[in-house]
Amino acid sequence: MDNKKLHLLIILISYPITVLHFIFGDYTIEKLISGISFFLIVTVIYVGVVYLFFKNDIGRKLVMCLLILIGIISILLAITTA
Repeated sequence: MDNKKLHLLIILISYPITVLHFIFGDYTIEKLISGISFFLIVTVIYVGVVYLFFKNDIGRKLVMCLLILIGIISILLAITTA
């Protein structure tokens, strides 16, 4: 199995499990909608990034820049909120 199919298989397995977790967990309606919406947005971004990564070399460079940017933002948020 190549990497692209593996990444898409992970999405096909993890999305329904996470949605079921929010549905059957002890969450308020507000948190349920917020959690499922967030996970839906993250899933769409993840599939888009996987598509770009395997599309061509420019896509790989774009994904690497995006990952570096996300890493820098995460570090800055961790420092400022600590």
